[in-house]
Amino acid sequence: MTEESSVPKIKTFVDCVAFLISAIFSPYIMVLVFAVVMIYSFSENLKQFLPWMLTFLIFAVIVPGLYALWMLESKKITDLHMSILSERKKPFIIASISALFGAMILFFMGATKQVTVMALTYAVNAMVVAAITQFWKISIHTALLSSVVTIAVILFGLPYAWFYLFLIPLIWSRIHRRRHTIWQTVAGAMIAFIITTIIFWIFGYIK
Repeated sequence: MTEESSVPKIKTFVDCVAFLISAIFSPYIMVLVFAVVMIYSFSENLKQFLPWMLTFLIFAVIVPGLYALWMLESKKITDLHMSILSERKKPFIIASISALFGAMILFFMGATKQVTVMALTYAVNAMVVAAITQFWKISIHTALLSSVVTIAVILFGLPYAWFYLFLIPLIWSRIHRRRHTIWQTVAGAMIAFIITTIIFWIFGYIK
């Protein structure tokens, strides 16, 4: 079965489990939940939290999401997760550019360093994934989870490192559903880990 082939329908209990794991760790859900937690943690009050959160959501979730919905409605893509490599190229570029604008706006809004660096990290990871996606279907699911956990470990400490274990069922689910190969899932996790670590090191969070 090639990468361009359609994903088989859910037929067994194992298929259902794989689908649920992929859905729970959907990039749309992960970005939303993590952004709420992170921005709330580093905001002093709702007056800071609401505009920062709204800005991040608009540029990291809403703009890319609306563009994906438009492409789905126009039948330019087959599903919102863009399972086929050729369908991912332009949407991923749009998403990365939008995320970069969001990070810049948060900086000029005076968001705390943690929030700004988090947004910048998301944007840089999105840009790298978009670049790789032009020729290889790297996993955005594992990349995002890896980056999210790495940020949590850097900012909140090693007790959060056990969250890396969630990569195991996620990688299995993406392979079982024939969305990615083992190398695409592992590469996504490793590249995001490296990029996230480097950016936080540059901004002085890692000595």
